[in-house]
This record gives sequence, C-alpha cells and structure tokens, in this order.
Amino acid sequence: MKTDNEPRPFSVLKGVGFIDDIRKYKGEKIISMAKSVSVRPINEKVINVPLAVDIYYIMYLPVPLPDYDLVNIAGSNQELLRRLMIVQNILASNKLQKIKNYTTADSMTSMVAAASFIERLNRMLQTPAGGQGDKSERNKQKALDSESQDSSAGNSDKNLEDLKNSIEKALEKTIEDVKVAKEIKGLIAKVGAGNTSILSYTENPEEVLKLARETDISKILEKLAGLKLILSRKSKEFRRYSKGWLTGIEFGRDLERLHYSQLALPEEIFIANFANDKLLLFEKSLNSSLGPIYVLLDKSGSMIGDKIYWARAVAVALLQKSISEGRDFYVRFFDSMTHPLMKVSRRSKPSMIMKVLMYLATVRAGGGTSISNAIFTAAEDLKKEKKRRISDVILITDGEDKINLNLLARIKTESKMRLHTVMVQGINQYLKKLSDRYLMVKKLDQEGILKVVEFTPAETDLLS
Repeated sequence: MKTDNEPRPFSVLKGVGFIDDIRKYKGEKIISMAKSVSVRPINEKVINVPLAVDIYYIMYLPVPLPDYDLVNIAGSNQELLRRLMIVQNILASNKLQKIKNYTTADSMTSMVAAASFIERLNRMLQTPAGGQGDKSERNKQKALDSESQDSSAGNSDKNLEDLKNSIEKALEKTIEDVKVAKEIKGLIAKVGAGNTSILSYTENPEEVLKLARETDISKILEKLAGLKLILSRKSKEFRRYSKGWLTGIEFGRDLERLHYSQLALPEEIFIANFANDKLLLFEKSLNSSLGPIYVLLDKSGSMIGDKIYWARAVAVALLQKSISEGRDFYVRFFDSMTHPLMKVSRRSKPSMIMKVLMYLATVRAGGGTSISNAIFTAAEDLKKEKKRRISDVILITDGEDKINLNLLARIKTESKMRLHTVMVQGINQYLKKLSDRYLMVKKLDQEGILKVVEFTPAETDLLS
C-alpha cells in the first residue's frame, strides 16, 4: 500500500511533472488496452504506468522533450533511467513524426498509439522460450536494466542496439494501427444529427484499437479513402430536435446549442439571459420523412476477395448516408442462409457504430446463395418494426439465384420496400424485373460506390 512518505512517480518529459491520480488512471487504461489485444503477458519489469504515461504524452504533445533536470535529481533510480532510455529512443526515431501526424493534440488516438506501441514492444521483448530466444530476451532485459552502467564490453552496445531495433519495429507497427484508428474516429465523428453532441460524445479507445487490429477494416477504409459523398438532407418534413441539423437561430437556455456570440457576454448578463430563456441558440431540426436503409450483403463463396471488400465499403458508405439523413440503418449478411441482423437507430450511441464496423470487418465470405430467403427475411424485419415510411433495401450480390417474382413482388409491397439491386460483376434477369433500381457494377472502385449510395428518395416515399 502506498504511504504519504513514498515519493510520487514523475514523468521524464518536460512540462508533465508528477503523475497524479488522473494521469495514473490514464496510464492504467493504456496498459489495460495493451493487455486486451496482447497474446502474451505484459513484462511488468519494463512496462509500467509511468512508462505508459510518458508514451501517451510523447504522442499527444506537439514537441515532447526529455526533462534531464528531474532525471538528475533522481540519481541512480534504475526504473527512471530505463524509462528515459526508451523515451530517448522513441524521440530519436524518424517514425515518430509519422505517428504524431495522427495523434498530436488528439487524446483518443494518442491513447491508441501508446497502447499499440506498448503491446508491440512487449511482443518484441518477449521471444519464444528456448535456445536463442531466451538469450535474446536476456540481452534486451540486460540492456534495460544496466543502461546507466559504464560497460567496456562490446556486448553493451549490441544489447542497446537490439533494444533500439525493437523500438523501431514497434513504432513501425504502431503507424499502421494509429492510421486506421484515426480513420475510424473520423467515421464515428460523422455520427451526425440525432445521435450525439459535443458534450455527450464518449470515445472508447480500447474498442477502436481492437477494430484497428482487424486486417479487413483497413481494406474497407482504403476503398473509401478520399471519397466525398453528396448526401441529401432535404425532405418535406422536419421535427425540432436539439441535436439535429442547423436550420436557424432562436432564443432559449440549451447550452449544447449555444451561439458562440453569447460567450462574449458579461457574466451577469449571461446568467440573466439563461434564467429567462433569452440566450441566443442555434435552431436545429431532424429530418423525419425518410424510412430506414437496409443492406443485404451477399457473403457467398463467389464473393471472396475484392468483391467482399468493395461490398463492405458500400455498406459503410450507406451507413454514413443513413446517419447523415437521420435514418435507421440495418445490415444483414446472407449466403444460403441469413446471418444476424445489426441495427443503428437514429438515437444509437457511437459504440453501436463500432459494433457494426466490427461486424462488417469480421464476417468472412463462404457458402451458397439464397437471394429469395434474404429478401423475405428483410421484409419480415421491416414489418416487425412497423415503419410508416418506404424502406430502401440495397441488395449487394453477384448471384444468379432464381426467384419467385410474383411472391417477392407481393412481399415488397406488404413491407413497404423499395429494392435497389447492385450486381457485382454479374447479371440476374429475375432481380432486374423485381428491382426498383438495378445497377450493374463492373469496376469495383469509388465511382461504383457513389452510384450505389447517391440516390434520392421519391415523392412516394412520404406516406401518410
């Protein structure tokens, strides 16, 4: 148990100082994140809370620098000198700036980067038992424990070089993780109207790190890199909503919608206006005239490879569209059978977006194709929800499964479904007759994604 007389740990970076309870919590959170994605126990002789704090601030601060004055005060504190050596090697690496392009002044991505680096470094320091592995591990540990000693043997320089190489490799892998994490955060930040606000938004860096480690998510995001969606936000019906789209100016006391000009008011006037509902606020409304977007995504064996990555990217783009337009979003994979349904409502939290992204990134292609069963299941889902509006069902497939046109046409009408069929490098004459919109995609590129995503609801979508 820690006593009042026990010295508090401090950072080896300038301007950070003692590691108080808040910084300690952050360091503990980072190590917990590293453990959640690690396949090996954390080497607690090297990886500790002060090191996690130091690495976090290396990522977060614009110009992190070692604080040699504090280190000199500590004298021969081996743990402190060990941390300083690791910090110096990180700061000396030309890979650090590539990471900081994504992390500077960004708390969430800085935590992801710190946890990713710690887990990668821990992996480098712990090699499989036996033979050269044990020797290599002992050499690296020796370099960490005896850096402050003046050794005349040539092994010392070699051990330090081994540690430096481990740090370089860990940084290289961290670049990949944090790049994807930043893209994920950008996607989550587009949650938009009706879902959250700057005051209620909470980030979960642990889930972001886990998702960033999924190989397929990076391939999906590559398909969307630089894609500018032209998303419609117009409809004939709007309802006032405090987290909706900006539509004007009004008076009130909702601080989440406060107009920036009110921050210049003297304190007495601000309080008086707040008490009398006279603060100037942004007026916001939410589009309420559009039904849900429902994605049926073929994961049969013929979709393996670039087809499934492109189809997943389309699903993510449609998720963005639904969020932007204030619509519920459904996605269900299918092959010879239908797979679990995922839903993002207009009021879902960002954590639900994360779950859908993880779902899209982890389901693997394989199996047969039953298009009729997929359409029927989607219709049943929509009827259960009792939607008053027409639902846009986007069917993405390359299959040629025969369907019962008369039966499915009736099911479409009963479930208030508008069917958009996207044929991925294939043809299906049955679906062409059944669909309200039929697209044949030959090139799996961004232009194809735009063709699928950028559609405008018809006037008949606005049902009474």
